[in-house]
Amino acid sequence: MRPLRFFLPVLILGAGVCTAAGAQDYVGVGMSLNTFFSPSGQPFRAPAGQPYPIVKWFEQADTDKDGKISHDEFVNDATAFFNKLDVNHDGYINSPENSTYENDVAPEIQRTDPRIRQPKNYVAQSDADSGGGDTDPTAGRYQKQVIGASQYGLIDEPQPIRAADSNLDFRVKIDEWVNASNQRFTILDRNEDGFITLDELPKTPAQIAGEAPAPDAKKSKAKNENGKKKRFGGY
Repeated sequence: MRPLRFFLPVLILGAGVCTAAGAQDYVGVGMSLNTFFSPSGQPFRAPAGQPYPIVKWFEQADTDKDGKISHDEFVNDATAFFNKLDVNHDGYINSPENSTYENDVAPEIQRTDPRIRQPKNYVAQSDADSGGGDTDPTAGRYQKQVIGASQYGLIDEPQPIRAADSNLDFRVKIDEWVNASNQRFTILDRNEDGFITLDELPKTPAQIAGEAPAPDAKKSKAKNENGKKKRFGGY
């Protein structure tokens, strides 16, 4: 099994730089939950009511069409996306190219969709027995959040490009990218059989939110159930 490293949490940076090459996959972006980001950060979008577009990525990466993604297919798919982002073909994704990614290719990472469920953050209460001091050593400074590409992806990486920058020089070399891709494959290959299948992949936060009943539907269902109880409760 390949060794894992923790991906570095990063801030989303960048000023607007737009190129036609970076824009070719842009298909109109709103606050759509029917959006999927591949492990490399490539966005896939589908109209509302259509199947969740993880299938589009899977079919793209599964080049031999055997219903599973091998390690080589996974890395080749990631490398193809790297080459698309490396507009000047110098073997790096530099800061301007990363800005193009953030502002044009995947603008969703700059927003937080309010429909996506956020993890609960428990606020430490004062302990009266210890003189009323706050028992939370962070004093509430750190809050867990699902943000950026993590809203639409399989791995909790808010910015997949920056996450691959292992030497923190604000550019990603192809070697760093392949290394990150190896680790991402290991994370997703949960049964460690050397392949990734659709049924072993988790649902993304956006997919979970998109499949949840609308708030009005929940209220209507609860009202109907309460009505049934009242109507037949005395019989």
